[in-house]
Amino acid sequence: MTGLAQRAIDGYAETLACLGRTGVGGASEVRAPGLLGARVPWATDNHWVDAAVAGAGAELVGAPHCVWSTEVPEGRRELDGIAMPCMGLVLDEAWRPPSASAVETPPLDVVGTLNDRAYGQDDRLGPLIAAIDDPRVHAHGVRVDGRWACVALTLRVRDDVSVQYVATEPAYRRRGLAARVVGAALAEARADGMRTATLQASPDGYSVYERLGFRTVTTLRASLAA
Repeated sequence: MTGLAQRAIDGYAETLACLGRTGVGGASEVRAPGLLGARVPWATDNHWVDAAVAGAGAELVGAPHCVWSTEVPEGRRELDGIAMPCMGLVLDEAWRPPSASAVETPPLDVVGTLNDRAYGQDDRLGPLIAAIDDPRVHAHGVRVDGRWACVALTLRVRDDVSVQYVATEPAYRRRGLAARVVGAALAEARADGMRTATLQASPDGYSVYERLGFRTVTTLRASLAA
C-alpha cells in the first residue's frame, strides 16, 4: 500500500473517532489494535456514522455495525454499491489551487446540518459535528447571498490534511463552489506545512477532486456482520 493510501485511510479513521469522542447521545470512540472509529447507537442506519476502519487482522469484537476496510474481513458481508475511492494529492509547489478566492469559517453546527440536508438524512452528522472539540479540525465554507452554500471540514493528521464532509446546498450546485472551498482549504494547509491531502470521494464529488489534482490511491469497502 502506498504512503498516500495509508494516509487517506488514517484520515478517515481519525475523523470517525472524532465523532465518537463527542459522546453525543452515547456515542463513543472505538480504538483497538487495527480498529478505529465511532460507535453511535442512534445512527446504526448510517454506514458512514456508526462505523470504523479496520486494518488486516483487526479484532472486530465490539465493532460498530459498519466496518470499512480495503479487503472484506472473513465472516462479514460486503455492502454492494457503496465502496469509497480514497484519493490523494501531494501539496508541493507545483500544485495550484483553482482560484485565489478566500473562504470563511462556518460554525460547526452549520457544517453538520448542511451535510444532513445535502445527503437527505435527518440529524445524523449535525449533532456530532457540532460537538467536535479537536484543534486539528478546521471548518471551511462560502456564502452566496448571505446564505451558507458550500462547506467542508479538514482534519490534520501529522503532515496530511484529510478533507471530509464536503457538501453543497442543492440550489447552489454546479457553480464550482466545492472546488473553491476545497482548493482554499488545501492552500491554507500547505501554507501551514501540510505535505499531502487525502479524502474519500462520493460519485458526485469524484470529478471535482480529479480536477483539483487528486488521484485514486486505494478503495475502502463496507461490510456488516454476516
